[in-house]
Amino acid sequence: MSPIWRKKVYEAKAILRKKRNVTPGIETRTLILELVKREPKTTSEIAKELNMSYSRVLLQLRNMTREGIVGKTEQKPSQYYLTGQGQQVLL
Repeated sequence: MSPIWRKKVYEAKAILRKKRNVTPGIETRTLILELVKREPKTTSEIAKELNMSYSRVLLQLRNMTREGIVGKTEQKPSQYYLTGQGQQVLL
């Protein structure tokens, strides 16, 4: 019997246009997008829910902010949310 290959599915917006895309980054961004599409969250909340380091999550949030996929509130602590551009693909 031949092995069954499963193709991983990523959010389309997890693929960045201005940065080199590597699988761990795409996977992390996909998980982050799944969380922030439900409700805005802080970096700490995202890191805790995904059981990832704060710096790993922050790096990906900054990358997605530069691409316009997520936005950041001005109030402290900052919360990240999907922008209109980010929502277009997820809907």
